[in-house]
Amino acid sequence: MAILLKDRKLPIKLAEQPLIDAVFEMRFLSSVPASDILPGFLFGKLPGEKKIESLPVAQVPKPLRDSDPNLQFSPITRLRWSDYVISIGDRSISIGCNYPYPGWSNFKPAIKRITGLLKEINIFQSISRYSMKYVDLILSTNVEHQISLIDMDISVAGHKIKNQEFQLRVELITDNFVNIIQIIPSASAMLLNGEKRCGIIIDVDTIYNINDLNIEEVFNGSFDTELEDIHTMNKRMFFDCLNEETIKSLGPIYD
Repeated sequence: MAILLKDRKLPIKLAEQPLIDAVFEMRFLSSVPASDILPGFLFGKLPGEKKIESLPVAQVPKPLRDSDPNLQFSPITRLRWSDYVISIGDRSISIGCNYPYPGWSNFKPAIKRITGLLKEINIFQSISRYSMKYVDLILSTNVEHQISLIDMDISVAGHKIKNQEFQLRVELITDNFVNIIQIIPSASAMLLNGEKRCGIIIDVDTIYNINDLNIEEVFNGSFDTELEDIHTMNKRMFFDCLNEETIKSLGPIYD
C-alpha cells in the first residue's frame, strides 16, 4: 500500500532544533563475521584519534546471535571517530552522529567516506538494505499539549486520545521505502552535553531494501542519489507528522 505525502515545501533547517539522534545503517551478508574484521580495518584507515569499545552483545556466543532475529544485526563493537560513532555487528554497520547534529551536508560525506572503505576488503557477499533513522524530541511538559503538536487523531474503544499516555508504531510504505514511525509522548532524553529534555518523541526509520546487490553494484551505481532520496523521504515523513503550527513554532528556514 502506498500513501500520499503532503505537498509542502520542506525547510532546509529549523531554528529550534529538535533532533537528538541520527543513524545510517547498512545490512549485508559476509563470508566472515564483520565484527571480527571491520573494527581493526577502519581503525587503521580513518585518520585522527579513535577509540574501540566492546558492547554487551559481544558476550553472547555467535551461534546464539545467529539464531536470534533480535541479535543478528545487533552491534558488537563501537568505534568512536571524530564527530561520529561507528557500530559494527556480524552483519551490519551503522554510522551515528555525536550531538549536536552536524547537518546533512556533513553527515552524508562521512557516510560515504566510511562505507566507501568497505570496497577495499573482500568479505562482503551482498548488501540487503540500508536505512536512515532520525529521532526528534519536541519540548513540552504537558501530555495534552504534546499530542496536539502531532498531525494525528486516535480513538480507542470509543475514547479519543487527548491527554493519555501511549506509544504508537506504524509502518508506511511509500515508493521503494518502508517508513517505521514511532510517536512517544511523556518521553525524556539525556543528551551527551548533560542536558535533559522532556517532550514528545517522533522517531522515523526509513528503510530501502536493495535486494541483495553486490558491493560493486551498490557503490558504483546510484548510491549517492539513493542517500539523498532516503534522507529526503525521512525528512518529509517527519514534517508530515507535524501540524503547521508546530512547524512554525520550530522556526523553519527555507531556501
